[in-house]
Amino acid sequence: MDRLKLASRLSAALNAPLITVITFIPLIFISGIGDAPLLIAITSFFGCILPIAMVYGLLKLDIIKDFYAYERDTRFIPFLWTTFFYLLGTISLILVSAPPAVTALMACYFVNGLVLMVITMKWKISIHASGITGPFTALVYLLGGVMLPLLLVVIPVAWARVELKAHTIMQVTVGAILSCALTWIQMSFYLHRLFI
Repeated sequence: MDRLKLASRLSAALNAPLITVITFIPLIFISGIGDAPLLIAITSFFGCILPIAMVYGLLKLDIIKDFYAYERDTRFIPFLWTTFFYLLGTISLILVSAPPAVTALMACYFVNGLVLMVITMKWKISIHASGITGPFTALVYLLGGVMLPLLLVVIPVAWARVELKAHTIMQVTVGAILSCALTWIQMSFYLHRLFI
C-alpha cells in the first residue's frame, strides 16, 4: 500500500465523528448510571450521525467540495452546524440527567468546536488532530494515566494529514495541543463547578 492510500485510510478511520462514538460508548458504561441505550443514542446522534449526514448534505448541495472541507473558506458552515449539534447534544444530556462525565464531554465538544470555528475563519487548524486529543484527554482526566497511550493515536493521524497535504505540521500540532488544553480545563470546571 502506498503512503497516500495509507494516509487516506487513516484519515477516514480516525475522523472526529467516529472518535466521538468510540469515546462516548465506553464512558457511558464506565459511568455506571443512567439509561445506557438512551445515552448512546443521544451521543451518537448528535456527535456522529448528524455531523456526517450534514457533510453529505453539503456535498450534495455543492457547498463543500470534499468530505473534509479541504478549503479553509468552505469550513465555516460545517463547523457552525456541527457545533450546533453538539449544543443540542449537551442540552439533551442535561434534560435526561446523564452522568456528569458524559454531559461534560459533550459540552467540551461544543466549546472546542466554537473555538476551532473562530480560528478557522483565519487559519486552517486541524480538526482531525483536535478530534483525537480532545476526547482522549477527557478519558485521561476521568480515568487516569492508564489512558495516556490513547493520545499516541494523534501521531499517525497527524502524519496522515500532513502526508495528504491537508495540513502543515504546525496546524496539526496546534490542533492537538489546543484541544488537549481546552478539554482538560473544561473537564475540571464542569465536573467541579457545573455538572455536579
